[in-house]
Amino acid sequence: MKKSLLAFLVCGLLLVAAETTHAQDSNLGVGAVINNPTGLSAKYWVSDDIAVDAAFTFSLADNFSDFYLHSDVLKHTDTIDSEALQLYYGMGLRLLWGDFYNDVNAGLRWPLGTEYTLAESNVKSFIELVPTLDFSPDAQFFFGGAVGIRLYLN
Repeated sequence: MKKSLLAFLVCGLLLVAAETTHAQDSNLGVGAVINNPTGLSAKYWVSDDIAVDAAFTFSLADNFSDFYLHSDVLKHTDTIDSEALQLYYGMGLRLLWGDFYNDVNAGLRWPLGTEYTLAESNVKSFIELVPTLDFSPDAQFFFGGAVGIRLYLN
């Protein structure tokens, strides 16, 4: 619950910051992602249609701690006739270290999503569905998903 409240607070601050800045071309966006995982998010554009994104989260409690990291290479398409909306797909890796697992979970991710640019701002929101195959320590297939928002830095 605390993670969700923190993520909503970060999203609100990003929206306020977006209203006070002018849209400019930038290759780096930072923000928050909610759901799987809930934490910090970043995206770096390598070219006009290729980007690398990452998410990071950690939890420290009295009897449990974990650390999560993923990174994906994403290909963006212009299949929708809109400058503000882009579809994307890609592939990446995820790592999860935790006391509960007493091991490192590693897996492959195949994110499918859409990204929306808020009008006349440097803020982009996204939603994605992510089929994931963990291969370490045990094989497990599942679907994840997330929503998020990023502020592109000047």
